[in-house]
Amino acid sequence: MILELLKENYTGIYWSLLVVSSSWLAVMLAIIVDFFFGVKKAKQIGEARTSEGYRRTINKATYYFALMFFALIFDFFDVISPSLLDYPLATMPFISLFCALGLVLTEAKSVRENAEDKLRRKTDDTFVEAIKIIGERQDLINKAIEIIEKNKENEQDNVV
Repeated sequence: MILELLKENYTGIYWSLLVVSSSWLAVMLAIIVDFFFGVKKAKQIGEARTSEGYRRTINKATYYFALMFFALIFDFFDVISPSLLDYPLATMPFISLFCALGLVLTEAKSVRENAEDKLRRKTDDTFVEAIKIIGERQDLINKAIEIIEKNKENEQDNVV
C-alpha cells in the first residue's frame, strides 16, 4: 500500500482498505457466531455462564484483532508484491486475507466441536490438576498406601 501512496494510486488504496475492512468484519462475525454457539453449548451441558467465559471471548477478540492489525502493517509496507505481480493483484492485502481466513476457519472448527468434546477436555484437565495436587501432598499418598495395605491384610486374614 505504501507504493500506492507514493504513486498516488488512490483507487488501489481504496480497494485494499475495502478488502481489509471486509476481512476484519468477517473475523468479528466469526467471533460473534462462536460466542453465540458457546453460550448455547454451555446451556446444553448445564454449565454456568460466568464472567470468565465472557472474558475469554473478549481476550480472544483482543488477540485476533491485534493479529489482524499486525497483518495490516505488513500489508501496508509490502513492497515485494508490486514487483512480482501485475497491478490488480499487487494492491491485494494478501497477509490480512490469509490471517483472516485462518482465524475464521479456527472459529468455524470451534463451532463445529461437540459440547461433549469440550466437556471431556475440561474433565481431563481437572483430572490432571487433581493428580498434581495429590503428587504435591505426600501425606495423602502415605494415607492411601496405608489403606491399601490394611485392605490387603484384611483380605489375607479372611482367606486363611
